[in-house]
Amino acid sequence: MAHTFQMVVDDVRVTLNDEDGVRYTDPQLMGYCNDGVQEMWRIRPDFRLGMGWLNTYVEYTLSDEVPLPHNVAHLLNYYVVFRSELRDDEYSEGTRAANLRALWEKELKRG
Repeated sequence: MAHTFQMVVDDVRVTLNDEDGVRYTDPQLMGYCNDGVQEMWRIRPDFRLGMGWLNTYVEYTLSDEVPLPHNVAHLLNYYVVFRSELRDDEYSEGTRAANLRALWEKELKRG
């Protein structure tokens, strides 16, 4: 079964307690998804193997398949949650957003 961005957004909404889409819009979460894919490719260019090495930014939609290896696709969820919570918690230190960012980086580098 293909792992789509809609699945990522749905999973993230559960984590953020925003199943109704009141706090975060689909375009906001998709923006974080797009940023997350680009950031993951920047840190781990090997995730793009077989996809070509285009330097262009791709704007994915909810129906698109997540262009990451299956074993690390869940890390995109961490990225989107941390970015979403960073917006709500930008002035706090040691927050859930910061902890998620650290976990995301650690898991990403371990791949």
